[in-house]
Amino acid sequence: MAKLTFNAILVICTGNICRSPIGERLLRRLLPTARVDSAGICGLEGR
Repeated sequence: MAKLTFNAILVICTGNICRSPIGERLLRRLLPTARVDSAGICGLEGR
């Protein structure tokens, strides 16, 4: 089986308010050399 390599991870959830930011921070601690970001796909106006 081929080795999977990557240098960036994007964690996505609906609003980027709780789940994806928590995932981002956990992955940054576990994978300090990877670029990790979070995003939401359905942001509510005013939040």
